[in-house]
Amino acid sequence: MPARTYACPACGGTVAEQLRHCPYCAAPVATVRCGRCFHMNVPEALHCSGCGTELGLEPIGEVTGLACPDCKEALSAFRSAPGSLHDCPKCGGQFVEHLLLRDLLERREVYGAAAPQRPARTPAVTPPVRYIHCPVCSVVMNRKNFGGSSGVVVDVCKAHGIWFDAGELPRVIAFVESGGLARARQRELEAVEEERREAVAKAIRESASAPYSGHHEAEAASLDLLDLLIDLTRG
Repeated sequence: MPARTYACPACGGTVAEQLRHCPYCAAPVATVRCGRCFHMNVPEALHCSGCGTELGLEPIGEVTGLACPDCKEALSAFRSAPGSLHDCPKCGGQFVEHLLLRDLLERREVYGAAAPQRPARTPAVTPPVRYIHCPVCSVVMNRKNFGGSSGVVVDVCKAHGIWFDAGELPRVIAFVESGGLARARQRELEAVEEERREAVAKAIRESASAPYSGHHEAEAASLDLLDLLIDLTRG
Protein backbone atom coordinates (compact mmCIF):
# COMPACT_ATOMS: atom_id res chain seq x y z
CA MET A 1 0.00 0.00 0.00
CA PRO A 2 1.61 3.33 -1.06
CA ALA A 3 2.24 6.10 1.43
CA ARG A 4 -0.51 8.70 1.74
CA THR A 5 0.00 12.22 0.46
CA TYR A 6 -1.45 15.62 1.37
CA ALA A 7 -1.87 18.92 -0.43
CA CYS A 8 0.28 21.74 0.92
CA PRO A 9 -2.01 24.40 2.43
CA ALA A 10 0.27 27.14 1.11
CA CYS A 11 1.05 26.16 -2.49
CA GLY A 12 -1.08 23.09 -3.17
CA GLY A 13 1.93 20.85 -3.88
CA THR A 14 1.82 17.13 -3.13
CA VAL A 15 3.48 16.26 0.18
CA ALA A 16 4.22 12.71 1.39
CA GLU A 17 2.72 11.80 4.76
CA GLN A 18 6.06 11.45 6.58
CA LEU A 19 7.26 14.95 5.60
CA ARG A 20 6.72 17.88 7.93
CA HIS A 21 7.40 20.63 5.42
CA CYS A 22 6.37 21.12 1.81
CA PRO A 23 9.30 20.21 -0.49
CA TYR A 24 8.29 23.04 -2.87
CA CYS A 25 7.66 26.06 -0.62
CA ALA A 26 8.97 24.80 2.76
CA ALA A 27 5.66 25.63 4.49
CA PRO A 28 4.87 23.47 7.56
CA VAL A 29 2.38 20.68 6.79
CA ALA A 30 2.40 18.29 9.77
CA THR A 31 2.01 20.52 12.83
CA VAL A 32 0.02 18.51 15.41
CA ARG A 33 2.03 16.19 17.68
CA CYS A 34 0.55 13.03 19.20
CA GLY A 35 0.81 12.81 22.98
CA ARG A 36 1.24 9.03 22.88
CA CYS A 37 3.88 8.30 20.22
CA PHE A 38 4.96 11.92 19.50
CA HIS A 39 4.29 11.53 15.76
CA MET A 40 3.48 14.68 13.77
CA ASN A 41 0.08 14.92 12.05
CA VAL A 42 -1.70 17.31 9.71
CA PRO A 43 -3.99 19.86 11.48
CA GLU A 44 -7.25 18.27 10.25
CA ALA A 45 -6.38 14.81 11.64
CA LEU A 46 -8.59 13.48 14.45
CA HIS A 47 -6.45 10.41 15.17
CA CYS A 48 -2.70 9.99 15.01
CA SER A 49 -1.56 8.49 11.72
CA GLY A 50 1.34 6.90 13.59
CA CYS A 51 -0.37 4.98 16.40
CA GLY A 52 -4.11 5.56 15.97
CA THR A 53 -4.59 7.40 19.28
CA GLU A 54 -7.16 10.19 19.39
CA LEU A 55 -5.37 13.52 19.19
CA GLY A 56 -5.75 15.93 22.11
CA LEU A 57 -3.41 18.17 24.05
CA GLU A 58 0.04 18.31 22.52
CA PRO A 59 3.13 17.46 24.58
CA ILE A 60 5.69 20.17 25.22
CA GLY A 61 9.27 19.56 24.16
CA GLU A 62 12.37 20.45 26.13
CA VAL A 63 15.62 21.86 24.81
CA THR A 64 18.50 19.40 25.04
CA GLY A 65 22.18 19.44 24.28
CA LEU A 66 21.81 16.65 21.71
CA ALA A 67 22.07 17.20 17.97
CA CYS A 68 20.49 15.35 15.06
CA PRO A 69 23.02 12.84 13.68
CA ASP A 70 21.83 13.64 10.14
CA CYS A 71 21.25 17.39 9.83
CA LYS A 72 22.92 18.52 13.11
CA GLU A 73 19.82 20.45 14.21
CA ALA A 74 19.22 20.67 17.97
CA LEU A 75 16.92 17.88 19.17
CA SER A 76 13.84 18.48 21.32
CA ALA A 77 13.09 15.97 24.09
CA PHE A 78 9.58 14.69 24.80
CA ARG A 79 9.53 12.84 28.10
CA SER A 80 7.20 10.20 29.52
CA ALA A 81 7.41 7.80 32.46
CA PRO A 82 9.29 5.02 30.59
CA GLY A 83 11.78 7.32 28.85
CA SER A 84 12.32 10.07 26.28
CA LEU A 85 11.94 10.63 22.57
CA HIS A 86 14.32 13.13 20.98
CA ASP A 87 12.87 14.76 17.88
CA CYS A 88 14.49 16.72 15.05
CA PRO A 89 12.23 19.60 13.97
CA LYS A 90 14.06 19.92 10.65
CA CYS A 91 14.30 16.42 9.14
CA GLY A 92 11.74 14.61 11.31
CA GLY A 93 14.17 11.99 12.60
CA GLN A 94 13.54 10.58 16.07
CA PHE A 95 15.83 9.00 18.65
CA VAL A 96 13.83 6.82 21.06
CA GLU A 97 15.20 5.44 24.31
CA HIS A 98 14.84 1.67 24.66
CA LEU A 99 12.37 1.65 27.58
CA LEU A 100 10.04 4.13 25.90
CA LEU A 101 10.13 2.21 22.62
CA ARG A 102 9.34 -1.01 24.44
CA ASP A 103 6.34 0.65 26.09
CA LEU A 104 5.06 2.04 22.78
CA LEU A 105 5.36 -1.28 20.98
CA GLU A 106 3.89 -3.39 23.78
CA ARG A 107 0.80 -1.17 23.78
CA ARG A 108 0.34 -1.49 20.03
CA GLU A 109 0.96 -5.24 20.05
CA VAL A 110 -1.84 -5.71 22.60
CA TYR A 111 -4.12 -3.41 20.60
CA GLY A 112 -3.35 -5.23 17.35
CA ALA A 113 -4.29 -8.59 18.89
CA ALA A 114 -7.74 -7.27 19.87
CA ALA A 115 -8.65 -5.00 16.94
CA PRO A 116 -8.40 -5.06 13.13
CA GLN A 117 -4.82 -4.45 12.05
CA ARG A 118 -3.66 -1.93 9.52
CA PRO A 119 -1.04 -3.06 7.00
CA ALA A 120 2.28 -1.29 7.14
CA ARG A 121 2.66 1.29 4.36
CA THR A 122 5.56 1.21 1.96
CA PRO A 123 7.61 4.42 1.92
CA ALA A 124 7.62 6.46 -1.25
CA VAL A 125 11.41 6.87 -1.19
CA THR A 126 14.04 4.50 0.18
CA PRO A 127 16.73 6.50 2.01
CA PRO A 128 20.37 5.91 1.02
CA VAL A 129 22.53 3.61 3.16
CA ARG A 130 24.64 5.54 5.64
CA TYR A 131 26.07 4.99 9.10
CA ILE A 132 25.38 7.60 11.74
CA HIS A 133 26.56 8.26 15.29
CA CYS A 134 24.49 7.96 18.44
CA PRO A 135 23.48 11.49 19.51
CA VAL A 136 24.20 10.57 23.15
CA CYS A 137 27.58 8.77 23.07
CA SER A 138 28.74 9.45 19.46
CA VAL A 139 29.40 5.73 18.81
CA VAL A 140 28.59 4.56 15.27
CA MET A 141 25.24 2.80 15.43
CA ASN A 142 24.44 -0.60 13.90
CA ARG A 143 21.92 -0.84 11.07
CA LYS A 144 19.29 -3.54 11.59
CA ASN A 145 16.09 -4.62 9.89
CA PHE A 146 13.60 -4.14 12.72
CA GLY A 147 12.01 -7.45 13.71
CA GLY A 148 13.96 -9.22 10.98
CA SER A 149 11.24 -8.79 8.35
CA SER A 150 9.65 -5.34 8.77
CA GLY A 151 11.66 -3.81 5.93
CA VAL A 152 12.44 -0.84 8.19
CA VAL A 153 16.19 -0.54 8.66
CA VAL A 154 16.89 1.40 11.85
CA ASP A 155 20.09 2.59 13.54
CA VAL A 156 20.68 1.02 16.94
CA CYS A 157 22.81 2.11 19.88
CA LYS A 158 22.74 -0.80 22.31
CA ALA A 159 23.27 1.48 25.29
CA HIS A 160 20.95 4.42 24.59
CA GLY A 161 18.27 3.88 21.97
CA ILE A 162 17.23 3.61 18.33
CA TRP A 163 17.25 6.26 15.61
CA PHE A 164 14.30 6.37 13.22
CA ASP A 165 14.40 8.42 10.04
CA ALA A 166 11.28 10.47 9.26
CA GLY A 167 8.24 8.20 8.97
CA GLU A 168 9.99 5.04 10.16
CA LEU A 169 8.58 4.92 13.71
CA PRO A 170 4.94 4.82 12.47
CA ARG A 171 5.88 2.02 10.08
CA VAL A 172 7.44 0.02 12.91
CA ILE A 173 4.36 0.60 15.07
CA ALA A 174 2.13 -0.63 12.21
CA PHE A 175 4.38 -3.69 11.77
CA VAL A 176 4.03 -4.57 15.45
CA GLU A 177 0.29 -3.92 15.44
CA SER A 178 -0.15 -6.32 12.52
CA GLY A 179 1.56 -9.12 14.48
CA GLY A 180 5.04 -8.71 13.05
CA LEU A 181 6.90 -9.20 16.33
CA ALA A 182 4.81 -12.24 17.23
CA ARG A 183 5.73 -13.82 13.90
CA ALA A 184 9.40 -12.96 14.48
CA ARG A 185 9.32 -14.66 17.90
CA GLN A 186 7.76 -17.76 16.37
CA ARG A 187 10.50 -17.93 13.75
CA GLU A 188 13.14 -17.68 16.49
CA LEU A 189 11.52 -20.53 18.44
CA GLU A 190 11.39 -22.68 15.32
CA ALA A 191 15.07 -21.96 14.62
CA VAL A 192 16.05 -22.93 18.17
CA GLU A 193 14.03 -26.15 17.92
CA GLU A 194 15.69 -26.99 14.60
CA GLU A 195 19.13 -26.48 16.17
CA ARG A 196 18.14 -28.85 18.99
CA ARG A 197 17.00 -31.52 16.55
CA GLU A 198 20.23 -31.22 14.59
CA ALA A 199 22.30 -31.52 17.79
CA VAL A 200 20.40 -34.66 18.83
CA ALA A 201 20.82 -36.23 15.39
CA LYS A 202 24.56 -35.44 15.40
CA ALA A 203 24.99 -36.99 18.87
CA ILE A 204 23.18 -40.15 17.76
CA ARG A 205 25.32 -40.45 14.62
CA GLU A 206 28.54 -39.99 16.58
CA SER A 207 27.47 -42.54 19.17
CA ALA A 208 26.54 -45.07 16.52
CA SER A 209 29.84 -44.68 14.66
CA ALA A 210 32.05 -44.92 17.79
CA PRO A 211 34.08 -48.21 18.06
CA TYR A 212 32.73 -50.83 20.53
CA SER A 213 34.98 -51.13 23.59
CA GLY A 214 33.01 -53.29 25.98
CA HIS A 215 29.69 -53.47 27.77
CA HIS A 216 30.44 -50.83 30.43
CA GLU A 217 31.74 -48.31 27.92
CA ALA A 218 28.64 -48.73 25.74
CA GLU A 219 26.38 -48.39 28.77
CA ALA A 220 28.15 -45.19 29.83
CA ALA A 221 27.84 -43.78 26.30
CA SER A 222 24.14 -44.56 26.30
CA LEU A 223 23.67 -42.76 29.61
CA ASP A 224 25.61 -39.75 28.32
CA LEU A 225 23.45 -39.64 25.20
CA LEU A 226 20.30 -39.90 27.31
CA ASP A 227 21.43 -36.97 29.45
CA LEU A 228 22.09 -34.96 26.27
CA LEU A 229 18.63 -35.74 24.91
CA ILE A 230 17.02 -34.66 28.18
CA ASP A 231 18.96 -31.39 28.22
CA LEU A 232 18.13 -30.60 24.61
CA THR A 233 14.43 -31.26 24.90
CA ARG A 234 13.80 -29.81 28.36
CA GLY A 235 11.34 -26.90 28.38
